[in-house]
Amino acid sequence: MAQLDTIVAAYRVTAQYPELISARILNCSQASVSVHSVWIQKVLERQAVIRFRQTVFSDYKTYTSTSPPTDITNELISAHSKSSKYFCVVREVKSGNEIKQFLEVWADFSLVKNYDLSALDVHGKIYADGEFGTLDWSPDETKIVYIAEKKVPKSEPFYKQKPKATADKDVVDNSETVPGKEYDWSQDWGEQLVGKITPVLVVFDIKTDTIDVLSNIPNDVNPATAVWTPDGKGVVAIGHIITPRKLGLIYCANSPSIVFSLTLDGQYDVLSSNSEQLCVRYPRFNLNGTKLVWLERLAGGPHSSCFKLMSCNWSTKKITTVVDFDNQILPNTFDCNEQLPFYGLYDQAIPKNCWLNDDKTIVLSTPQGGSIHTFAIDTESKDIRYLPITKPFHESVSVIDVCNDVLVCYKSSLNKPGQLFVIKILSTTRAYDFTNISIHAISPSRSLPDSDNFVVEHGYTLYNKPTTIFYGPKNNNCPLIIWPHGGPHLSSSDFFRADIAFFVQIGFAVLFINYRGSTGLGKDYVESLLGNIGDADVKDVYNAVQSNPLWSNRKLVLFGGSHGGFLVTHLSGQYPSAFKAVCALNPVTDLITMFGLTDVPDWTITEAGYNFSEVDSLANSKEILMKLADCSPCKNVHKVQAPTLLLLGEKDLRVLPCLGLAYYHLLKKHGVTARVLMYDDCHPLSTVTADMDSLINAALWFIQYLNSNFEKSTI
Repeated sequence: MAQLDTIVAAYRVTAQYPELISARILNCSQASVSVHSVWIQKVLERQAVIRFRQTVFSDYKTYTSTSPPTDITNELISAHSKSSKYFCVVREVKSGNEIKQFLEVWADFSLVKNYDLSALDVHGKIYADGEFGTLDWSPDETKIVYIAEKKVPKSEPFYKQKPKATADKDVVDNSETVPGKEYDWSQDWGEQLVGKITPVLVVFDIKTDTIDVLSNIPNDVNPATAVWTPDGKGVVAIGHIITPRKLGLIYCANSPSIVFSLTLDGQYDVLSSNSEQLCVRYPRFNLNGTKLVWLERLAGGPHSSCFKLMSCNWSTKKITTVVDFDNQILPNTFDCNEQLPFYGLYDQAIPKNCWLNDDKTIVLSTPQGGSIHTFAIDTESKDIRYLPITKPFHESVSVIDVCNDVLVCYKSSLNKPGQLFVIKILSTTRAYDFTNISIHAISPSRSLPDSDNFVVEHGYTLYNKPTTIFYGPKNNNCPLIIWPHGGPHLSSSDFFRADIAFFVQIGFAVLFINYRGSTGLGKDYVESLLGNIGDADVKDVYNAVQSNPLWSNRKLVLFGGSHGGFLVTHLSGQYPSAFKAVCALNPVTDLITMFGLTDVPDWTITEAGYNFSEVDSLANSKEILMKLADCSPCKNVHKVQAPTLLLLGEKDLRVLPCLGLAYYHLLKKHGVTARVLMYDDCHPLSTVTADMDSLINAALWFIQYLNSNFEKSTI
């Protein structure tokens, strides 16, 4: 029991650190800066995640909070107008059994407009998610554009008894009610976007108090992430193509999409190339409205890969490529003996404000090796400059906002919770000096308990071998968790994660391997895994462990989720004597079953090495069926020896829980110790309840099946 108390206490400590959601520079000069930020934080006593807002002032030497943190948990999305005169908030409020949405406009220290959107009944719920969510002020600060669910007619049974109209009573108006449509099924956008079926662009005019749903968008295009055009007469947005079906968007940057413009009077134009089916992301205008940039890659293929950076001349609509897929060598912008490789751009959001004052240089962040780095890219000369905010390939730095050549960045590492910084980009009379930047903290520096006793060690090579990150106690042969990331086309990076810190705090070390298919190491590295899952990725993980006796001679356990769960169940089947215990979170265990159930059926076909657009049904292809079976962890379940804990989400639409349950039954059939924990949650198991219970149970599972050498000295 004392051991359990220590484990629970460690979870409480590591879960307490706030995580940044957004930040915006409110006022900025060479003498001072004011920054408004939004954070989330777990509150275990309430079993909930709260949001709070914080505003700080900095003179680039010290910083002060201008007010106490403010709880904004019921705010869905918010936005400042260009001059910061107005502040708009979409708020959810529970009214009886109904959750209502209100749109608020604040100015002059008071609420100046408040609209009950449910009562106005022009559209459905406003979207505030990371894929579609939009709230943007027009340049003249009179209008707000957002994305909401399309209003659908109400329905009722074909027969329903109704009151008779009399001379003394008003006639019941059923003009908007359609009989017999109650059970019509419509496809939504899948995992974590449940109920989001038909998004529409909406413009709210706060001067006339009118709401207009913009028309003339084709039926097979669903709008997302809109911004105003420089003249304020229309918007530019991403349009997701929905034919022949919608494919899940969460974690997936490969769905067909376009960049389009739409004027308020209905003129619709496609801006991105029509010559090929593309996936496009993050349209951003420069300061004077002469350029529009976005990220672009071919649609289909792996769910994430390298993107090009495209630039569109807003006057001529001519499009040029600023950054292509090819790996590059950057100038020597830091104090070391080697030049820095550039591994391409990936699907990390470009800040809404991302331009330096020269109006041609964009600042963005992207995964590189085992870290996230920040770069300045000249859209005219196409030069790429690394910003030496931290040591290359160590820690992670993401730019959040840019104003007047000042950046707000968020920096963290596995061994250090996140912290906000303001960074001044200095310039000479002719150019920016990216080697000479000034860095100033504007949020508290937080440290894990005994952080000096832990070490983060990176191993990386150029382009063709997995990168590794080891995190754990110094000079301690404690048990090692092999933790492959999901995706598979994502990456493990050196940024703070509370779940990882929890295991290290209780005496484990953790090893991450960016196996073939991982992002951050070039387009070829990503695509080299296609057709080889269950083989190349498994070998990469196992061989990385075996390459270092300091790792391979430890007691080894496995933890992974989604494709990481696919890998740990493969590893325990292919190398059954190597691992003491396994924990798999919503693992992919059977690709044939997954194809017919998941919101991303293209994933199974693409990863197996085939073209999804050419596959109608698995029943028509024995070759593909055999390949999917051969790739699946179920193939080797009869070899598994390690006790296996399965953490499953009942609402998971990406990897449905039936896959984990089927694997559980196979394990039991072959006499393997196994346990299932089923949570009322979706794919990531991110609710406070599921997160706490699953991690503590995983820790207890590992400890139970490690031998008695795992003592209090490591806990």
